[in-house]
Amino acid sequence: MSYKSPLASTTDFGIMKVGTGLSVTDGTVNASTGLLNYGFFTDGTQTNPVANAVNLVTFNITGPANGVSIVAGTQLTVVTAGTYNTVFTLNVNKTSGGASTISIWMQLGGVDIPSSAQDLILTGALDTIFVTGNFTLDIPAGGNVQLCWSSADITMQLLALPARVAPVRPSGSSAKVTLNRIS
Repeated sequence: MSYKSPLASTTDFGIMKVGTGLSVTDGTVNASTGLLNYGFFTDGTQTNPVANAVNLVTFNITGPANGVSIVAGTQLTVVTAGTYNTVFTLNVNKTSGGASTISIWMQLGGVDIPSSAQDLILTGALDTIFVTGNFTLDIPAGGNVQLCWSSADITMQLLALPARVAPVRPSGSSAKVTLNRIS
């Protein structure tokens, strides 16, 4: 195998092109963590106070995060523009009998994301369903995503689970969202 000299520079990339996330100092290639923007966010029980209203999922707990933060309680805002993998989970519950539908969708910059809606039907009192969704989104610098839900049934809620015994189990959040920058 032969190598072109120099191994890398900002003008002549040789074997590798130096650019975003890569630098060369005295022949040593360094990779930065510029792509490592991420955030994990959760919250407790959230109710449906008004039938058929748009509810924005709130977040008040930030887990590990770098370059992603909560703004105004509902907006997950990124510092760096890029493509982000967004994964959410919701623990949906209703406290009344009968069948009820809940709709869940996402917004980017306050605008509904096409094809992001999911409808679920809970059929009995105290039914609980664990819901998850995954989206890959191009988010501009300073842009944000929001998770939305709505139901005609005011007994529908996003339910946080308490810690339990026999066997011992930890508590669980009503809503969790993870954003990871992938490019």
